[in-house]
Amino acid sequence: MKKGVLFLGLALLSGTAFSQTGVRLNIELHDVQHLVINPDQSTVTLAYHTLEDYQNGVESVQKSHLSVFSTSGYEVKVKLANQDFVKVGQAQTEKIPAPLIRVKAAASQAGQAINTRNGLLGTNKETIISSDSPTLNALFDVTYTGPGADGLMQYVEKNNTVTFTNDVLYSIETR
Repeated sequence: MKKGVLFLGLALLSGTAFSQTGVRLNIELHDVQHLVINPDQSTVTLAYHTLEDYQNGVESVQKSHLSVFSTSGYEVKVKLANQDFVKVGQAQTEKIPAPLIRVKAAASQAGQAINTRNGLLGTNKETIISSDSPTLNALFDVTYTGPGADGLMQYVEKNNTVTFTNDVLYSIETR
């Protein structure tokens, strides 16, 4: 008799009502591109101190200057904000036309499928970095090269250090 009650109890438990409900889970993926200039390098100076500097030009290498994140192929472009460089100091209305300043990017880490090329700074965008592949965190060194051949001699002032300035703008675009 005990076996019959136990069997009947187990049969009733296994026959209990069962209910199930669900929810649909979607994963939405959006294209993201992010470009950062190293905040410690927000000002770059091309300084001419010697005869050789004026004759041969000068350069400033900025290590890990740009950081790129992109979920798709991309291009990094560079341009000047203004056609002219403006004199810093009292007579800020004095301007000089943009000298031939070159900018060159190089990947800080080897093994990335990335193309780099030299660009000439002007008011038109120049592509200096491109890739058909996404990248999670690529770092790039950037070299700024100022002209030689005495191209800036006419703007030197006797017994005075003169600085001219312009903004360099970087952008990242889908390729």
